[in-house]
Amino acid sequence: MMNKTMTTLSALLLSATFAVQADAQQPATPNSQGTPSPQQTPMQSPELPKASEFSEKDLEAFADAQQQMGEIQQKYSDKLMANRDKPEEAIKVQRNAQQEMVQAVKESGLELKTYNQIAQLAQYDAEFRARIQEMM
Repeated sequence: MMNKTMTTLSALLLSATFAVQADAQQPATPNSQGTPSPQQTPMQSPELPKASEFSEKDLEAFADAQQQMGEIQQKYSDKLMANRDKPEEAIKVQRNAQQEMVQAVKESGLELKTYNQIAQLAQYDAEFRARIQEMM
């Protein structure tokens, strides 16, 4: 049970990466002009969808993707720690992990946008989060 909760929470934290990753997948990533700070304001409540906007199928796909996220995180965490003193290598490891996470979401049948919306809502709505955790 504890492992399941840790995986869920870790994956929810990783979901913030997707919000950035989805924006960063534009062809002109280096020309983003260093404006990630507006995206990194977790204290502001984003415009969140209502829990009722997601089907049971969406939530099950999200739960499946979350489990994949936990596996991907475990796979890459040691590599990331091993390269913490080598920024270029750490960035490569992080990009590889992000690519695998994006692929896991796509394979779950969800669009990245839907995945991100569910993850954001789960961060702000404890009842919704508990509903997802029950599916895992």
